[in-house]
Amino acid sequence: MVNIVFLAALVVLSFLTDGGCQMQLEPQSLTVLRGSEARLTCSTSEPWSVMVWLLNGASLLTISSEHGVLSSGDPNVTAVKGRGAAGRSSWVLVLQAAARRHRGQLRCDIQGEDQKTASLFVQEKGSVGISGGNRTVLQGHRVRLECAAANWFPEPWVGWQVNGVEVSPGDYNVSRVGPSGGLVTMTSNLGLRATESSLVECLASVTALARPLSSHVHITVVAEVLQGQDDCTVLLTATAVLSSLLLFLLLSVCIVCIVLCCRRRRRTKSNTKGTIRFNQSGSGLSSVAEAAGKVNPGYAAEGLPDDSTKGIHGQTDSVTIGMVPDVVSSRGRSLPQEGGAQVDLSEAGPKNVRVATTV
Repeated sequence: MVNIVFLAALVVLSFLTDGGCQMQLEPQSLTVLRGSEARLTCSTSEPWSVMVWLLNGASLLTISSEHGVLSSGDPNVTAVKGRGAAGRSSWVLVLQAAARRHRGQLRCDIQGEDQKTASLFVQEKGSVGISGGNRTVLQGHRVRLECAAANWFPEPWVGWQVNGVEVSPGDYNVSRVGPSGGLVTMTSNLGLRATESSLVECLASVTALARPLSSHVHITVVAEVLQGQDDCTVLLTATAVLSSLLLFLLLSVCIVCIVLCCRRRRRTKSNTKGTIRFNQSGSGLSSVAEAAGKVNPGYAAEGLPDDSTKGIHGQTDSVTIGMVPDVVSSRGRSLPQEGGAQVDLSEAGPKNVRVATTV
């Protein structure tokens, strides 16, 4: 008796299971990005005549098993016959450019048989960016980065990575900015201590995205380079200053030496000119004295009578002294003398000749 009851229960359960599997709607939940294509498949193993698709209770598309698509309230909505398993009839609802107005409950209603409902979510991809761009910081200093994920729907996930390693959520904060036309903007701040040059990325995503959007900046740590440059700069500056001082001293010494040499030359020239003038003046005086000569009152000509001698001595006041050139360059000539006397000047070398004339 118990066995008969058990067998009957199995038959009823099998019938219910088969009846429940006659109509299917796949997938039960679908999330797409705005502007992308969305597809849902409705199939049944039972004969049918009319299939109606409804969005949030409003008719969206009607399909006839004999004539195909009959009407569509949206030009971006259509349907194509699917490839179901053997003995099953299926149609695929196609949203060519999903929009936010398409999100909600989609229902496939096979008239006179059954209906199934699926959920459609339409998300919007915004933008992500790190303000400030690339940074150069000193080693050991802290750097603060701010990331903004703007115009997303729904609220996006925001995170950070440093050199490909995900940053712990406790090291940054995320806040939401007021919605703008239903869109959401998120901001996040990250504080880092600069220990080495790094690639920092800010990531934002929604479930419909296969990969998160990212924005990155390069953090360059230049403490060692700057220190080396400072040392080189100080050394070069000190070298330049010392070189300038040495050059100035050298120029000063050269200028002093040149001035002293010029003064010494001027003094030497002045002394030389004075000596030459003194010698010239002394030579002129001695020449004049030699040329003038002196009167010899005791001179007496040989063979003259005493009277004549006396007359000569008595008339010394009327003696005239002729001046004869000290040097006569002509050879073989004689100077005529009074009373027939001649002086021969043919001898080499200069001679001084004095002549006394009595009047």
